Amino acid sequence: MIISIKRLLLWLVTVCLLTLPALAEVQLHTTEVGDYQLYLPKAAAKNILVLAHGMLGKNQQAAAQAKIYTERWIPYAEKYGLIIIAPAFDNERFGNLSQGYGGYRNLFGKYIGADDFVHQLVEQYRSKTQTGASQFYLYGHSAGGQFVARYVVTHPERVIKAVISAAGRYSYPDDRVPWPYGAGRLNKKISWDSGAVVRHERVSPQLLNYAKAADKTQIVIGALDTKAQDRRAAHIGSNRIEFAHSWAEAVNDLATHYDMKANIKVHLVAGIGHDSAKLTPKAASLLFADLNR
Repeated sequence: MIISIKRLLLWLVTVCLLTLPALAEVQLHTTEVGDYQLYLPKAAAKNILVLAHGMLGKNQQAAAQAKIYTERWIPYAEKYGLIIIAPAFDNERFGNLSQGYGGYRNLFGKYIGADDFVHQLVEQYRSKTQTGASQFYLYGHSAGGQFVARYVVTHPERVIKAVISAAGRYSYPDDRVPWPYGAGRLNKKISWDSGAVVRHERVSPQLLNYAKAADKTQIVIGALDTKAQDRRAAHIGSNRIEFAHSWAEAVNDLATHYDMKANIKVHLVAGIGHDSAKLTPKAASLLFADLNR
């Protein structure tokens, strides 16, 4: 009888395990122009969330960083029904370019622009969402925050909501200063450090796009993130917090000039420094504020 009960319990456990839905996993996808991490929620997806990781440190791998960011946002993907796409902005294909034009943070890349890479990925997966729309939620930290800050002022029509986390540089709405620090036109041939590839980068920012971004963008930053930063052209301030305030003010003023909503705010999180993980809950609350109403 005891043996029969044990066998029955074993059978019940086996049946339960076989009938449980498979747990969703983060999946690495590789392509010739760039790699990315993907997470598909267990329930039907409603929208897409794109994540941009920070600059890679010594011995850090882009795919691993993209996976860390993706795993951090899985609870929100499940809560709100989001497909997560996290490009792996590796140094080889999206790293620093010569002549001071840093790679993905300024929307550049070796074979394809970082923004165009995101567009390709969103186009590939938007049919898997209920809306089927090409618009998406966007978040990035540090260098990834620079990517977001520059993406929203060049492609505001693609963004539902965006959160810039602790960016160290911005492109100000000043057309007297060329991209990537201002809104002036950039038209240069830029070689990679190896000298093997040369791309002709053409950027023509539109001031109207800055104004459009003012109603879709928020900034989150740790209140202890006060390390001095080298000041670039058009920048006002001496650290990430001061840059964030001056950029937000400049973009909001431009939006007011165009009679558009000027809603960018800088949200300081007490007791936190330059820490993407600890800033994530605040970033998520801002990014999905409309969904919580």
